[in-house]
Amino acid sequence: MHGGLEPDLLDEVTYWIEQYWTYALYAAVAIVRASADRADMPLDSMLAELAAKHGIDIA
Repeated sequence: MHGGLEPDLLDEVTYWIEQYWTYALYAAVAIVRASADRADMPLDSMLAELAAKHGIDIA
């Protein structure tokens, strides 16, 4: 860069990026559970509907 400094953010966020998928999975689980609760549906029924909607066979 102009002053001789180079921004090196990769070293500062590497620890967080490595666990990003874990945080995304926790968020997805929380959203599905909250959705099932709000719809007053059993969790397994909510998951079966979600899988069927996306063409996934979970049987």
